[in-house]
Amino acid sequence: MEKSGKITTVGHIALDYIFNVPKFPELNTSIQIPTAKKYYGGAACNVAAEVSNLGILSEIISCVGTDFEISGYNDYLKNLGVLTKNVFISNEEETPKAWIFTDPENNQITYFLWGAAKHYPEISVPNFDSDIVHLATGDPKYNVKCAEKASSKGILVSFDPGQDLTLYSKEDLEKIIKNVDFLFMNNHEHKRILDLLNISEKDLIRRVKVLIVTYGKQGSIIYSKDTKIKIPAILTVSKDPTGAGDSYRAGFLAAYLKGHDLEKCGLFGSCVASFVVEKVGCQTNMPSWNQVIDRLKENNFE
Repeated sequence: MEKSGKITTVGHIALDYIFNVPKFPELNTSIQIPTAKKYYGGAACNVAAEVSNLGILSEIISCVGTDFEISGYNDYLKNLGVLTKNVFISNEEETPKAWIFTDPENNQITYFLWGAAKHYPEISVPNFDSDIVHLATGDPKYNVKCAEKASSKGILVSFDPGQDLTLYSKEDLEKIIKNVDFLFMNNHEHKRILDLLNISEKDLIRRVKVLIVTYGKQGSIIYSKDTKIKIPAILTVSKDPTGAGDSYRAGFLAAYLKGHDLEKCGLFGSCVASFVVEKVGCQTNMPSWNQVIDRLKENNFE
């Protein structure tokens, strides 16, 4: 299949261990887990993989360890069509890893091994040739450099700080927001970023071209200039919410690159996420472009 356009994603490639638990244990207690299965993950790579699956040329910039090859992740990405020429491989550290625990209300606690990601300060920012550069969880200062370089070349910049939001200083966050076209976050991160920058929601909306806030099964809201667009969630039987936000971003950006308006982009993102939550693992149930179109039609969204 011929790819349409190109999106470069910057940030973590990780190996995920995902657990659904009946409750989070209290301090100094333990709780049983049913399995310890490994999944391919990392917020940036979740986006990169789904973007490629939707027919967009996809590239990822990241730092990994030698187990990137041993785990099969590298071959998997190559078979998917994701370009990995700018992935730095460390001979000293492991590929980043995440242990993700989810309770029945879909609250999550994540323990993250930074590993080879410590090398971001050592790698240079590439000469981007993409239509969109998407910055996901990763090294804040490296992301700032990528945002400034891509923006200076007239490339659209997308930013999703995710759970790494707490790693950003106020200064770095202001620098990166100054250079982004799309700012993604969930409702928890939305509140944190307003507190960190000490601004109102209206001030944040004025600072970015498009702000997208997701609310889980309550859908999402897209803010642009004086426009507020409410996007419903595409309801399905959910087994695991991990990766829903990343898949929403991939669907949104892919649809935008194909020329759709913001409302259709939001619906497309919501629909992509509906597939991903149906199975455990961020990349286990990625839909194709045609599968998304078919499900939108089934839900009366033409």
